[in-house]
This record gives sequence, structure tokens and C-alpha cells, in this order.
Amino acid sequence: MLSDQRIIQRIGFAMDTTVSTLDRTDYVILDELQKDARLSNKELAARVGLAPSSCSVRVQRLTADGVLSGFHAEVNPAALGIGLQAVISLQLGGHGLGTIRRISRELSDLPEVRQLFSLGGSQDLLVHVAVRDPEHLRELVMDRIANHADVAHMETALIFDHHRSHMQGPLDAPENLSES
Repeated sequence: MLSDQRIIQRIGFAMDTTVSTLDRTDYVILDELQKDARLSNKELAARVGLAPSSCSVRVQRLTADGVLSGFHAEVNPAALGIGLQAVISLQLGGHGLGTIRRISRELSDLPEVRQLFSLGGSQDLLVHVAVRDPEHLRELVMDRIANHADVAHMETALIFDHHRSHMQGPLDAPENLSES
């Protein structure tokens, strides 16, 4: 089992008012669910040393407080005919919030878009896409992204390999965390 400090380092990615209400047991629950979101409540309770009813209440509270925002299945892209992924960086012609929100909404609606990030710096948006093959990527980029009126400059980079990332932050734990 991980030390309290290591768990908090792995999970403590946001320091806001919610974090101040979390105790060490909450961090252990978050760590276990990140490793395996399919754990039954009974198994999770056993791993964190709680009664199943207490564990269930904590998970419900973490969800209601927005700490847990979902439970996801990882899907093998190749099994769905996705043979190529890319990251497209975009500079927009206009930098108004309305422009960024509008194009973000439009791009998010494309089925090929897996993730979309609004950035500070020289690029405005970073778009992760998954497509069948190079021809599908060309069609997506040329027909639906590059010719968009708000796009001033675009660069596409192919993804050769992807390693799953967890929402683990490098932040140190609050030193005043209470025991459960």
C-alpha cells in the first residue's frame, strides 16, 4: 500500500476548497479508484479499511462535491478501426472569448475529436483526434478544420504512441490532513 504522502502526491492535483475537506481516507479511495474504477464498493471498502456503507457514502460525497467527475472505460482504438491519432494545434484569427468558445464547441461536436484544450501562449487550441487512416485525417484537417473561417494557422503532429495518463499532480499534500 502507498504511504499517505505518496497517495496525496498522486491524487492531489487541485488545491482548492474541496481539497481542504478531504481526509487521508478520501485520498486512498481516489487512488484506488484511479487504479481500477470497476472496483465493487465491497472491494473498495476492504482496500481502504472501511465498512461498505461508510465507503459508499464517501464515494457519493466525492461525486457530489465534483472530486470524482466520472468513471470511464478504456477502449482499444484499433478494435474500433482507429488506426491513426494526431494532435492539431490551432492559432485563431480572433482571440475573443466568444470566438474561442464557438470554435471549441464546433470542434468538440466532430466525432473524431477525442480531447480539446484551450491554451495560453502562441497556440490557442490543441485538438486530439482519432481517425481510421491518413486519408481520413487529411479529409478532417483539410475539409473541416483548416478551412474554418476562424483558423489562422494550423499544425498537425502524428501520435506514434500513447501511454495512459492519470490525473496525478506533483503538488505536495496539505500538511494538516486529518485521519479519517
